[in-house]
Amino acid sequence: MIIFINKKFIYGIFAFILLLCLSIYLVNDNTSKVSTNMPVTNKVIILDAGHGDLDTGAVGENNTFEKDINLQIVLKLRTLLEESGALVILTREKDQRLYDKAQTIREKYLEDLRNRKQLIKDSKADLLISIHLNSFPQKKYYGAQVFYPKSDKKSKEIAQFIQEELRRVLDKENKRNIKPRDNIYLLENNNIPSVLIECGFLSNEREAELLKTDSYQDKIAWAIYIGIQKYFSSIE
Repeated sequence: MIIFINKKFIYGIFAFILLLCLSIYLVNDNTSKVSTNMPVTNKVIILDAGHGDLDTGAVGENNTFEKDINLQIVLKLRTLLEESGALVILTREKDQRLYDKAQTIREKYLEDLRNRKQLIKDSKADLLISIHLNSFPQKKYYGAQVFYPKSDKKSKEIAQFIQEELRRVLDKENKRNIKPRDNIYLLENNNIPSVLIECGFLSNEREAELLKTDSYQDKIAWAIYIGIQKYFSSIE
Protein backbone atom coordinates (compact mmCIF):
# COMPACT_ATOMS: atom_id res chain seq x y z
CA MET A 1 0.00 0.00 0.00
CA ILE A 2 1.29 3.45 -0.91
CA ILE A 3 0.69 6.26 1.56
CA PHE A 4 0.83 9.78 0.15
CA ILE A 5 2.02 12.53 2.46
CA ASN A 6 1.36 16.19 1.75
CA LYS A 7 4.50 17.94 0.43
CA LYS A 8 4.03 21.02 2.63
CA PHE A 9 3.73 18.76 5.69
CA ILE A 10 7.07 17.14 4.87
CA TYR A 11 8.73 20.50 4.28
CA GLY A 12 7.27 21.73 7.55
CA ILE A 13 8.83 18.84 9.43
CA PHE A 14 12.23 19.48 7.81
CA ALA A 15 12.00 23.17 8.63
CA PHE A 16 11.11 22.45 12.25
CA ILE A 17 13.97 19.99 12.65
CA LEU A 18 16.41 22.42 11.04
CA LEU A 19 15.27 25.23 13.30
CA LEU A 20 15.53 23.04 16.38
CA CYS A 21 19.00 21.75 15.51
CA LEU A 22 20.49 25.04 14.42
CA SER A 23 19.01 27.39 17.03
CA ILE A 24 20.23 25.84 20.28
CA TYR A 25 23.51 27.24 21.52
CA LEU A 26 25.35 27.10 24.82
CA VAL A 27 26.58 30.52 25.96
CA ASN A 28 28.16 32.22 28.97
CA ASP A 29 29.80 29.92 31.53
CA ASN A 30 27.34 27.27 32.69
CA THR A 31 24.24 29.06 31.48
CA SER A 32 22.29 27.42 28.68
CA LYS A 33 20.14 29.57 26.41
CA VAL A 34 18.01 28.91 23.38
CA SER A 35 18.50 31.28 20.47
CA THR A 36 15.67 31.80 18.02
CA ASN A 37 18.20 32.94 15.41
CA MET A 38 19.05 30.75 12.46
CA PRO A 39 22.40 30.75 10.65
CA VAL A 40 21.09 33.09 7.93
CA THR A 41 19.51 35.54 10.35
CA ASN A 42 20.82 39.07 9.68
CA LYS A 43 22.87 37.86 6.71
CA VAL A 44 22.65 39.95 3.55
CA ILE A 45 22.10 37.67 0.56
CA ILE A 46 21.87 38.87 -3.02
CA LEU A 47 19.87 36.71 -5.42
CA ASP A 48 20.34 37.05 -9.16
CA ALA A 49 17.69 35.72 -11.53
CA GLY A 50 19.61 35.25 -14.75
CA HIS A 51 18.56 36.99 -17.98
CA GLY A 52 15.31 38.96 -18.37
CA ASP A 53 13.37 41.15 -20.80
CA LEU A 54 14.50 40.53 -24.40
CA ASP A 55 17.24 38.20 -23.16
CA THR A 56 15.23 35.02 -22.65
CA GLY A 57 18.16 32.77 -21.85
CA ALA A 58 17.67 29.15 -22.88
CA VAL A 59 14.42 28.32 -24.66
CA GLY A 60 12.64 25.00 -24.21
CA GLU A 61 9.77 23.49 -26.13
CA ASN A 62 6.53 25.50 -26.37
CA ASN A 63 8.49 28.72 -25.82
CA THR A 64 9.45 27.98 -22.24
CA PHE A 65 11.88 30.73 -21.33
CA GLU A 66 14.73 30.30 -18.88
CA LYS A 67 14.34 33.90 -17.65
CA ASP A 68 10.85 33.17 -16.27
CA ILE A 69 11.76 30.00 -14.38
CA ASN A 70 14.90 31.65 -12.98
CA LEU A 71 12.79 34.43 -11.51
CA GLN A 72 10.18 32.07 -10.07
CA ILE A 73 12.87 30.09 -8.25
CA VAL A 74 14.50 33.28 -6.94
CA LEU A 75 11.20 34.60 -5.56
CA LYS A 76 10.54 31.31 -3.78
CA LEU A 77 14.06 31.30 -2.34
CA ARG A 78 13.67 34.90 -1.19
CA THR A 79 10.56 33.97 0.79
CA LEU A 80 12.35 31.13 2.58
CA LEU A 81 15.36 33.28 3.44
CA GLU A 82 13.35 36.29 4.59
CA GLU A 83 11.19 34.10 6.81
CA SER A 84 14.46 33.00 8.46
CA GLY A 85 15.58 36.56 9.13
CA ALA A 86 17.89 37.19 6.18
CA LEU A 87 17.98 40.48 4.30
CA VAL A 88 17.53 39.61 0.64
CA ILE A 89 18.45 41.83 -2.31
CA LEU A 90 17.32 40.93 -5.83
CA THR A 91 19.05 42.01 -9.01
CA ARG A 92 15.58 41.91 -10.57
CA GLU A 93 12.13 41.06 -9.28
CA LYS A 94 10.21 41.16 -12.54
CA ASP A 95 10.83 40.54 -16.24
CA GLN A 96 13.37 43.29 -16.79
CA ARG A 97 17.02 44.05 -17.44
CA LEU A 98 19.20 46.67 -15.81
CA TYR A 99 20.06 49.26 -18.44
CA ASP A 100 19.26 52.93 -19.01
CA LYS A 101 21.21 54.32 -21.94
CA ALA A 102 22.02 51.28 -24.06
CA GLN A 103 20.63 51.20 -27.60
CA THR A 104 21.73 48.01 -29.32
CA ILE A 105 21.05 44.51 -28.02
CA ARG A 106 24.74 44.01 -27.29
CA GLU A 107 24.97 47.33 -25.43
CA LYS A 108 21.92 46.40 -23.35
CA TYR A 109 23.44 43.02 -22.51
CA LEU A 110 26.75 44.55 -21.41
CA GLU A 111 25.19 47.39 -19.43
CA ASP A 112 22.89 44.94 -17.68
CA LEU A 113 25.85 42.80 -16.60
CA ARG A 114 27.81 45.84 -15.42
CA ASN A 115 24.85 47.11 -13.41
CA ARG A 116 24.30 43.73 -11.79
CA LYS A 117 27.98 43.62 -10.93
CA GLN A 118 27.81 47.10 -9.41
CA LEU A 119 24.74 46.14 -7.39
CA ILE A 120 26.65 43.17 -5.97
CA LYS A 121 29.56 45.42 -5.04
CA ASP A 122 27.38 48.12 -3.46
CA SER A 123 25.24 45.66 -1.50
CA LYS A 124 28.08 44.61 0.82
CA ALA A 125 26.32 41.27 0.95
CA ASP A 126 27.48 38.09 2.66
CA LEU A 127 26.64 35.85 -0.29
CA LEU A 128 25.68 35.89 -3.98
CA ILE A 129 23.47 33.23 -5.54
CA SER A 130 22.88 33.43 -9.30
CA ILE A 131 20.11 31.22 -10.69
CA HIS A 132 20.18 29.85 -14.25
CA LEU A 133 19.04 26.90 -16.36
CA ASN A 134 21.24 24.86 -18.65
CA SER A 135 20.78 23.78 -22.25
CA PHE A 136 22.72 21.57 -24.64
CA PRO A 137 22.26 20.36 -28.24
CA GLN A 138 22.22 16.73 -27.07
CA LYS A 139 18.96 16.28 -25.18
CA LYS A 140 20.15 13.39 -23.02
CA TYR A 141 21.95 15.59 -20.50
CA TYR A 142 20.21 16.53 -17.27
CA GLY A 143 20.82 17.46 -13.65
CA ALA A 144 21.45 20.50 -11.48
CA GLN A 145 25.03 21.69 -11.05
CA VAL A 146 26.73 24.44 -9.05
CA PHE A 147 29.61 26.57 -10.38
CA TYR A 148 31.98 28.70 -8.34
CA PRO A 149 34.95 31.04 -8.98
CA LYS A 150 38.04 28.89 -9.28
CA SER A 151 40.25 30.57 -6.70
CA ASP A 152 37.70 31.18 -3.93
CA LYS A 153 37.65 28.65 -1.10
CA LYS A 154 34.48 29.90 0.58
CA SER A 155 32.59 29.84 -2.70
CA LYS A 156 33.70 26.25 -3.18
CA GLU A 157 32.45 25.34 0.29
CA ILE A 158 28.96 26.72 -0.20
CA ALA A 159 28.83 25.26 -3.71
CA GLN A 160 29.42 21.83 -2.19
CA PHE A 161 26.70 22.27 0.44
CA ILE A 162 24.18 23.34 -2.19
CA GLN A 163 25.16 20.60 -4.66
CA GLU A 164 24.68 17.96 -1.99
CA GLU A 165 21.22 19.28 -1.13
CA LEU A 166 20.18 19.50 -4.78
CA ARG A 167 21.20 15.87 -5.19
CA ARG A 168 19.38 14.81 -2.02
CA VAL A 169 16.17 16.70 -2.70
CA LEU A 170 15.84 16.50 -6.49
CA ASP A 171 17.61 13.40 -7.76
CA LYS A 172 19.84 11.07 -5.80
CA GLU A 173 21.12 9.65 -9.10
CA ASN A 174 22.52 13.01 -10.22
CA LYS A 175 26.27 12.39 -10.59
CA ARG A 176 27.19 16.00 -11.32
CA ASN A 177 29.75 17.65 -9.07
CA ILE A 178 30.55 21.27 -8.34
CA LYS A 179 32.72 22.86 -10.99
CA PRO A 180 35.21 25.76 -10.81
CA ARG A 181 34.97 28.43 -13.49
CA ASP A 182 37.17 31.44 -14.16
CA ASN A 183 35.16 32.95 -17.01
CA ILE A 184 31.82 33.89 -15.43
CA TYR A 185 31.83 37.67 -15.17
CA LEU A 186 29.22 37.88 -12.42
CA LEU A 187 31.28 35.63 -10.14
CA GLU A 188 34.64 37.34 -10.62
CA ASN A 189 36.36 39.39 -7.89
CA ASN A 190 33.31 39.79 -5.67
CA ASN A 191 35.09 39.49 -2.30
CA ILE A 192 32.12 37.45 -1.07
CA PRO A 193 31.19 33.79 -1.58
CA SER A 194 29.53 33.58 -4.98
CA VAL A 195 27.96 30.67 -6.87
CA LEU A 196 25.99 30.18 -10.06
CA ILE A 197 23.46 27.37 -10.02
CA GLU A 198 22.30 25.68 -13.20
CA CYS A 199 19.08 24.20 -11.84
CA GLY A 200 18.54 21.76 -14.69
CA PHE A 201 18.43 21.38 -18.48
CA LEU A 202 15.64 22.95 -20.52
CA SER A 203 16.96 20.90 -23.43
CA ASN A 204 16.04 17.65 -21.65
CA GLU A 205 12.34 16.98 -22.22
CA ARG A 206 11.66 15.26 -18.92
CA GLU A 207 13.59 17.76 -16.82
CA ALA A 208 12.07 20.71 -18.70
CA GLU A 209 8.58 19.50 -17.79
CA LEU A 210 9.61 19.31 -14.14
CA LEU A 211 11.24 22.74 -14.19
CA LYS A 212 8.00 24.32 -15.35
CA THR A 213 6.04 23.04 -12.36
CA ASP A 214 5.51 25.01 -9.18
CA SER A 215 6.20 21.97 -7.00
CA TYR A 216 9.60 21.26 -8.56
CA GLN A 217 10.59 24.91 -8.29
CA ASP A 218 9.66 24.68 -4.60
CA LYS A 219 12.04 21.74 -4.23
CA ILE A 220 14.87 23.60 -5.95
CA ALA A 221 14.40 26.65 -3.74
CA TRP A 222 14.23 24.44 -0.65
CA ALA A 223 17.44 22.57 -1.53
CA ILE A 224 19.34 25.81 -2.10
CA TYR A 225 17.93 27.26 1.11
CA ILE A 226 19.09 24.29 3.20
CA GLY A 227 22.52 24.41 1.55
CA ILE A 228 22.83 28.09 2.47
CA GLN A 229 21.78 27.39 6.06
CA LYS A 230 24.33 24.59 6.37
CA TYR A 231 27.09 26.79 4.98
CA PHE A 232 26.52 29.63 7.44
CA SER A 233 26.16 27.12 10.27
CA SER A 234 29.56 25.65 9.37
CA ILE A 235 31.38 28.98 9.65
CA GLU A 236 29.86 30.19 12.92
